[in-house]
Amino acid sequence: MSSCLLEASSIRKNKISLTDYNYQKDIQNRLLLAKLTLDDLKVLEEILYSSLNIPLSDLANDLSMDVPSLSLILERLAPTGLFSLEKHTLHVDKEMRKYFEFQLEKLEDDFRPDMEFLQNLLKKIPIHILPVWYSIPRTSNNIFESLIEKHLLTPQIFQRYIAEVNFGEPILKQIIDDVYHAKNLEVSAQDLMDKYSITRELFEEYMLHLEFSFICCLSYRKKGNALEEMVTPFHEWREYILFLQTSEATSIQDDTKIIPTRPLEFSFVQDLSVILKAAQNQPLAVDALPSLLPHFSGLSQNPAIYKPYIDHLLTKLTLVRFIDLSSGKIVITSFAKEWLALPLDRQSLYFYRHPLNKILSKKFSNTVYTEKSIREAERSITRVLSKGWVLFEDFLKGCHSALKEESIVSLKRIGKNWKYALPIYTSEEQEFLYATIFEWLSEAALVQTGSFDGKPCFRVTSLGCTLFGR
Repeated sequence: MSSCLLEASSIRKNKISLTDYNYQKDIQNRLLLAKLTLDDLKVLEEILYSSLNIPLSDLANDLSMDVPSLSLILERLAPTGLFSLEKHTLHVDKEMRKYFEFQLEKLEDDFRPDMEFLQNLLKKIPIHILPVWYSIPRTSNNIFESLIEKHLLTPQIFQRYIAEVNFGEPILKQIIDDVYHAKNLEVSAQDLMDKYSITRELFEEYMLHLEFSFICCLSYRKKGNALEEMVTPFHEWREYILFLQTSEATSIQDDTKIIPTRPLEFSFVQDLSVILKAAQNQPLAVDALPSLLPHFSGLSQNPAIYKPYIDHLLTKLTLVRFIDLSSGKIVITSFAKEWLALPLDRQSLYFYRHPLNKILSKKFSNTVYTEKSIREAERSITRVLSKGWVLFEDFLKGCHSALKEESIVSLKRIGKNWKYALPIYTSEEQEFLYATIFEWLSEAALVQTGSFDGKPCFRVTSLGCTLFGR
């Protein structure tokens, strides 16, 4: 697809036109809310949660205020159209009260601009307009769920949507970048207005575009006797990104205390080579393998350690058909001779990609050990590519690879709330992740393993960074 066509497809993705509804009323009331003091807010809330007809004196008594002070606040609130004042009685407009009840949700301390909020936001738009704005079938049984499926369902879908969305106004894209790269993913509205030299009215218009696009939302927090407007992503996305940030595995600072399982990144393939080279010219007796111990760099002389390890090497060599074992003798094959001629990194990758190679340290069920699950488990190390040595237990806390189809991170309704549901690993799945890293990837020199204070740890090697950092 040409760049012109790509650009055109991106532009088509956003058809939101605020002129399709009375957005000026929204902006006017947002401007008013932004100017409210806490005293103003107190009066507004009392009006909303009282009867439709309120004697001014009763309202003053309920608020413990004198009538002149209350009257000044009511003058500031009058442009909302929420009420009219006749003969010392407030007459509240029923429709406007409903409107402001929704707006004031943003001012509550526990307000979250979540999926429920966005769903209610759409109710302000004539239903026949929504399929035009969002390019969804008019026959959709549930417009909101169709929008979730199209734009928000998984992190990958949402990130692609953000990358492609085009508002035709560069500042909107810059605001998104500012918010999504900010600490705690929140930015003061005033800071954004100052940075881009835009009026509050234009800013509120921009925010309507971003809210209807499900990208950024406006909320308020108390600051002194006033309210401060804050811009964040929608709640579920913010929670997901904050999880990624707080679950980052911490690098082990004192790596002098790390005891490597094997001394070098390529130790495993080098150990395989020791056996193959010893049998290269003539069959090698299995009983003679202990005599090769000096050639296995850093391998313990303790039989309880080296014997199982050498047995494992032989099993792997047999598995990939590098050797034949017959009558207690090792005979190398033509495959092994070709492999020995390769450089170390090619030897590792050959072994890693060999279709007959597999994890042997533990037997896993067919539902856990699949081609897809091992690729997902491999990709899990991308979170620690540049971390150096990390504890496996720290890595596991932030791991969210989808080992099964049903564990894909996706936006789901859980009870009354929505969230990007993360996988919860069974004990077998945790063991599978461990085996993938500490056997599968370690033997291919994509990670190096060890222990720190008796706990398993690992680091991604230079070869691993090259392969998984693309």
